[in-house]
Amino acid sequence: MRSAIGSAALLVVLAATAADAQEAPRRFTLEGRGGFNVPTFDISDAVDGGPSVGVGLGYQISPKLWALGDVDLGFHSGADAGGLQGPDVKVYHYIAKLGYAVVPEGASKWSVIVNAGAGAMTFDVDGGSANTYPAINVGAKIAYRLGSRVSLLLSPQGDIAFTDEAEVGTSNSWVWPFTAGFRVGL
Repeated sequence: MRSAIGSAALLVVLAATAADAQEAPRRFTLEGRGGFNVPTFDISDAVDGGPSVGVGLGYQISPKLWALGDVDLGFHSGADAGGLQGPDVKVYHYIAKLGYAVVPEGASKWSVIVNAGAGAMTFDVDGGSANTYPAINVGAKIAYRLGSRVSLLLSPQGDIAFTDEAEVGTSNSWVWPFTAGFRVGL
């Protein structure tokens, strides 16, 4: 009899916990993205734009404030410089940022978060060395909610690495990841 009462009580507690979890706001998000990285200014003399993939993690601090972390990998072909093809370069972006929800989740099917942050970018030259430099970021996360947990996502970002001119050919490398994908509430 005691085990039946204990089992029933456990089921009630589990059901109540599950109901609360369904009603609770989703504080964490996970993103998967793909797109195109566009180099601009002096770095575009060394590499062409190329495909990219990325992942992101978000934590909702308050209804309008987010802590965000993004990692993106861009694959760039070497640019044609006077008939000579430069080496291919992989550019890794590691950025931590704060986001402000201009259109918060739940206000409509749309949400818009503008963000700014800092981190690092690694330039891995095919057949050469890999160098990592400090970087800053600005961008946005534009989402359209498909269901209670899943949203379509556009993530235009601007990343600027403060590079060594002797190693990369410029003292600042502007690379813009323009990606789309999905955001999942955890």
